Amino acid sequence: MSDSEMLARLAAAVENLDSKHVKPLVEQALAAGMKPADILTNGLSEGMRRVGKAFNTGDMFMPEVLVACDVYFAGLAVVRPLLLAGGDDHVIGTMVMGNIHGDIHTVGKNVAMPVFEANGIRVIDIGVSASDDAFVEAIRQHKPQIVGFGTYMTSTFMHTKETVAAIEKAGLRSQVKIICGGPAVDADAARRMGADDASDDAWVAVKKIKRLLGVPAGDE
Repeated sequence: MSDSEMLARLAAAVENLDSKHVKPLVEQALAAGMKPADILTNGLSEGMRRVGKAFNTGDMFMPEVLVACDVYFAGLAVVRPLLLAGGDDHVIGTMVMGNIHGDIHTVGKNVAMPVFEANGIRVIDIGVSASDDAFVEAIRQHKPQIVGFGTYMTSTFMHTKETVAAIEKAGLRSQVKIICGGPAVDADAARRMGADDASDDAWVAVKKIKRLLGVPAGDE
């Protein structure tokens, strides 16, 4: 089997929610001598891009997207140690991501993380209902370029201003770009509260994050 055929099968495994075969396919590709970055970028991540397009056109629904995320992460678990050992050349930036204090919803974050990872954004997940201090400490520890606030309710979205202020007080605001995500967000309101942008769609958010990082957005 050629490399292109193997990559096509990996992408199809994610797109077709094939949790049974994704790990063996990744292992087979590695055994054939394929580069871990190619397996991720042109195989697993291509599958996630297809899932995003299908979701945006109404041909795939959220329960299926969640399964696709699980399949993607199952394949990533095999290849990630090799990527880390090789220096993670595919990574364009690091993102600290968590739900703002008071928000315990997980679905949106669980969808967004694999979408971001699939596009070369390493995600440090600090969980749900994260305190302002938790964001500050994570920025100090991981030195990300991007910070993502999960704000899936209007009430928690309105806490954006306080969380941004805490990051400013810690002297870290100039080091990061901040983006809000979730169904309750509004980009203009987020900017008024001190963030850099917002999106209610993970795939659109990827393009915005890349622009904030100064990376060509391409066609996600």
